[in-house]
Amino acid sequence: MKMNPLLTSTAAWAIVAAALAVSPAAAQDAGTQAPAAAPATDQQAGDVIVTAQRRAQRLQDVPISVTALTATELSSQGITSTHDISQSVTGMTITESGGYVQPFIRGVGSTVTNLGEPGSAATYIDGVYMPTVNGQLYDLANLESIQVLKGPQGTLFGRNANTGAIIITTRQPGYQPAGSFSASYGNLNAVKLSGFVTTGLADHIAVSLAGNYDSHDGWFHNLNPANGFGSRVGDAKRWTLRGALLIEPATNLKITLSADGMHGDDASPILTQPINGYQGYVAGGLKITGPYDFIGNEHVGYLTGQYGGSGRINWDLGGVTVTSTTAWRHYLSRSLVYDSDTTPFRYVAISNRDVGSNFTQEVLINSAGTGPFTWVIGGFYLRQDGKLDPLETLTPGVTDTYVQQVTNAFAGFADATLKLGNFEITGGLRYSTETKTISGQRNGAAIVTGAKHTWNAATPRVVLAYHPDHNLMLYASFSQGFKSGAFNANALSATPIPINPEKVNAYEAGLKFSPTPGVTINGSVFHYITSDLQVQALNPTTNLIELRNAAKVRSNGADLDISYSPTRDLSLKLGVSYLNAVFTSFPNAQVYLPVAGSDGRNASTIVDVTGKRNVRSPDWTLNFAADYKIHVGEGSVVPSFNVYYSSKFYWTVDDRIVEPSHVVANASLTWNLPGDRFSVAVWGRNIFNEVRFRNVSASGQADRRAADEPALYGVRVGFKF
Repeated sequence: MKMNPLLTSTAAWAIVAAALAVSPAAAQDAGTQAPAAAPATDQQAGDVIVTAQRRAQRLQDVPISVTALTATELSSQGITSTHDISQSVTGMTITESGGYVQPFIRGVGSTVTNLGEPGSAATYIDGVYMPTVNGQLYDLANLESIQVLKGPQGTLFGRNANTGAIIITTRQPGYQPAGSFSASYGNLNAVKLSGFVTTGLADHIAVSLAGNYDSHDGWFHNLNPANGFGSRVGDAKRWTLRGALLIEPATNLKITLSADGMHGDDASPILTQPINGYQGYVAGGLKITGPYDFIGNEHVGYLTGQYGGSGRINWDLGGVTVTSTTAWRHYLSRSLVYDSDTTPFRYVAISNRDVGSNFTQEVLINSAGTGPFTWVIGGFYLRQDGKLDPLETLTPGVTDTYVQQVTNAFAGFADATLKLGNFEITGGLRYSTETKTISGQRNGAAIVTGAKHTWNAATPRVVLAYHPDHNLMLYASFSQGFKSGAFNANALSATPIPINPEKVNAYEAGLKFSPTPGVTINGSVFHYITSDLQVQALNPTTNLIELRNAAKVRSNGADLDISYSPTRDLSLKLGVSYLNAVFTSFPNAQVYLPVAGSDGRNASTIVDVTGKRNVRSPDWTLNFAADYKIHVGEGSVVPSFNVYYSSKFYWTVDDRIVEPSHVVANASLTWNLPGDRFSVAVWGRNIFNEVRFRNVSASGQADRRAADEPALYGVRVGFKF
């Protein structure tokens, strides 16, 4: 019988740790619950605690640009999934390409849609690394907090953190019975249900269960008489379930076992429309009249699924703390006859089944205490088995491509901070090695068997900080990040050419200042150089992706975040970011240019786009959020709103297709009944019905785009205990 590596590794760690901790456990009274962890000695009321340096610290003590958002803030600002996070984080855009979620931070990001694509921002959920971005839209139902780390985090967070890291923490099990439930209904028949419960099962065992479900009618209108004229397109539903078991056999030992599953049925990321005509258009033919029209000939669908489990052990050995995180995950995304030609005809359509599993193991060893010398060392291992099973191209003939890719990645790292009076010096280094092996067949014939390549990377960071007191920090840093190397899986060839890792060198200087209680002013300036940029070319015949290293990008800019909370009832936050991201070398860029006098089709050509702006990188982004608790008798009324502004940005490397500047506003009004157990809220998202797009691109058949959600509004009721 083959043992599951997750269970084997976790069980071994748990047995060893529990055995060595028998003495502390025996000394504990049988009827006494394990106490909560003591707060850090420098923590004060109202401090925001983050883990940006792989240990718990005050946000104001961390020499990294971090945006930290609590569950309450995310709910009041109308942030319901990872797709929306950028509305609360300046300098960040989150767009999608065919279901691939693609964050850009400070002009660094990835537009790649390759097999096993990891993206440029490392995402962690409860300490578990999420290795792929395909279908990576997570509902934020049982959330505790989100931290967005800006800038390369290659030393502490490793592979594919060259634009930053997104750290998601969910609510953990507690010993006292507690729970929360909510139900919401809105326009487009939008239904959302969520719940969380936790309780103790024994003196040192607690359990939690969380789940959510949401569905809505599509906001796209079908104009094609041959494909269901007049019907709505894009009806969606999604569910998530997560359970956790906490075991504390000793005061110094905590074991958390968790499992989760999610399923999504939502075609909206791949429901595209032509912008200005299309191949085969004639006067009087089908033509869009608005951003939510669909004229395609295919019955498009998009399914995503993930499930997995993890085991985490936190073991305090007095002088050091050891944390082991073992996880296994399975993922699936499936596009059904994606109408990639964006026309009422079938020139080309794509069906794709991207499936795989990941096993990860990480061990962290942290120094204890807050003395003059603190450090962390760690090791990380990943194995990913991914498949295109198959990638089916319909043109109108059928080409089936099957690809298998195995990734093995290892890393070791260390990071340390030395305090010298009012100064702090931090240095760290990570060494990573990664091997990919690829095999594939096309229409039953073997194309490549066992092609292999190994990439190595060393990613350092150095920080000098001046920290004279609790309220002021000035810092300057240098850090590196890298995005993993790859093979061209989609455009499989007999002699696959390895695509080199993408690298970022980042220089940053910043200020963290708390002049009075309730006020923080955090700012930074930065200069990034990205080399060996991984870019995509689109095959004009098949619309399949071809990957290559092609460019260098320079990103300069500044961020400013101000928060003001004069009382516990009022919270104001303002964020502003300026960015100038330019291709400093990109002489051989593939672009699609309109054919003069044609029906709307494009022609592929190679041009020099050096000096053009990088894609998906607006010059200005701004966020303002506010909520105010008004006491009414023994209850309260809380008005909240969040406004996000983005200046224009470009979707194509030649700066031809523009996303106009836009404002997205969310608002809610919540009535908390006496006792704060019951609540009723009215809410609105994108309340001004601003039109913007999830993705825009160019192909041989047309310029194409997929619209983001229109105005949504509704009523929500909640209960907690």
